[in-house]
Amino acid sequence: MSNTLYKFVRSNLYYGLLLVPQGRRKHRELLSTSKRSDSHTYTSFYRSPLQLEALTGPVLDHLALPPAGALTINVFAGSNGSEAYTIASVLSSRRPELQFSIKASDLHQSMVDKANSGTYSLQEITQGLPVPQEFLDQTFDREGDQYVVKPAIRSRVRFVQADMLSPKLDQQFEPSDIVVAQNVLFHMPPEIARSAFRNVVRYLKPRSVLFLDGMELDMRVELTRAANLRPLRFKNRQIYDYSRRHIPENWWDFYYGNEPYFPFSAQKSYRYGTIFLRG
Repeated sequence: MSNTLYKFVRSNLYYGLLLVPQGRRKHRELLSTSKRSDSHTYTSFYRSPLQLEALTGPVLDHLALPPAGALTINVFAGSNGSEAYTIASVLSSRRPELQFSIKASDLHQSMVDKANSGTYSLQEITQGLPVPQEFLDQTFDREGDQYVVKPAIRSRVRFVQADMLSPKLDQQFEPSDIVVAQNVLFHMPPEIARSAFRNVVRYLKPRSVLFLDGMELDMRVELTRAANLRPLRFKNRQIYDYSRRHIPENWWDFYYGNEPYFPFSAQKSYRYGTIFLRG
């Protein structure tokens, strides 16, 4: 058996047809009883390179901003600022003509304070993951062992403390062209995650884009379809696979352990998509 055929059989037949249905059943049982963490703050810079490629390509193409238009971005559950600063750095580098502003929030004031400081150790930036030297050079100034976000990038981002579930969220946020709510919903009990999703979607403009990694897959299909969002068909499998690189093979034993990509899944573009379009 050739190596290519072996990989196909192992991935699509053994891990797909045999283990995915059984794993889904076990995982759904776990999700109905598992206790979630409301203090999880793991994050890193440059966390999803292919999402960033989508952002500066087909996402901006979809938005079709007028020449004098300014892009607005809301980042919810932004942790220590790494995602907002990453977006600001990549947009500034790859689309230097673009006018944009980012408003980012987190539930925890300590994370907001950290983000506002704009100062990180190399370990805080990478969390052991590969981060291109080019990105480090364009994003940070070195001060001894510390990396300080460059002033031109910091000027694009504002951080506030906010609760995604608050009924008063509209006192802090307005609808934007891009909404980012990643790696947070799967830390919430199902009904709370549903409420948070509905609250966040209110801040999408009529023509806009939602970045939505880190969510229970059944719920992702249901709620994105109900909100009349459609998945961006750009490297969906590669983006999804990259987001799972630390998930163990017994993924069904972890509430955040989304299944391997299974090409025969119904509605797979919704199930495995992480970028959704409105308008």
